[in-house]
Amino acid sequence: MSENAILTLEDIKKSYFVEGHRIDVLRGVNLELKEGERLSLTGKSGSGKSTLLNIMATLERPDSGKILLKGENPAKMPDSKLSMFRNREIGIVFQFHHLLPEFTAIENVAIPLMLTQSKKTSLEKAEKMLERVGLSHRMQHKPAELSGGEQQRVAIARALVTEPSLLLMDEPTGNLDNETGKMIIALILSVAEERNLTTLFVTHNQEFAAEMGRVIEMSEGVVRSI
Repeated sequence: MSENAILTLEDIKKSYFVEGHRIDVLRGVNLELKEGERLSLTGKSGSGKSTLLNIMATLERPDSGKILLKGENPAKMPDSKLSMFRNREIGIVFQFHHLLPEFTAIENVAIPLMLTQSKKTSLEKAEKMLERVGLSHRMQHKPAELSGGEQQRVAIARALVTEPSLLLMDEPTGNLDNETGKMIIALILSVAEERNLTTLFVTHNQEFAAEMGRVIEMSEGVVRSI
């Protein structure tokens, strides 16, 4: 593991059984993300991108191999410790924003903080984060009252409000028109640069992938630089 590496994956393997047949999705993935690095992960549908992202996000455990995030191995943690570690160190933005419909924008953003901080402090930090993503005028609106781009900005604010070490995004512009997608990418890059945030972006969009700098491709269960 390099001295400035935030995340290191060593020989990560993952298989699933479907109707009695074993499918080897990850066949020995090796990858290192350095502090402040921004990279894109591309590949065909079904190539294992989402599985790899879920393992990096600690939402799934690998069958074998080693994962280190800031020197700790989350795959070895009990679930109770792992959930707190994930909440503190990892921000995740999915293609579908997964906002809670009954809560306002500011409440949705504050929720991750409320696990460890007071409601007052959580809401204050959520307000500042929504201001940063340009939604100071929409804080009291519920998701159904927001546009698709606004909903995704709330999701980004929620992912960033805990000040994570690692930001992972799975097709965050997939449901947006091209212009809105460009705005979201510009916002992510701006915040990542401000915070020296290590960022990985899964996308099929080659134009957006190129914006991130380093591009890697998932193919036949491993990753390759392109």
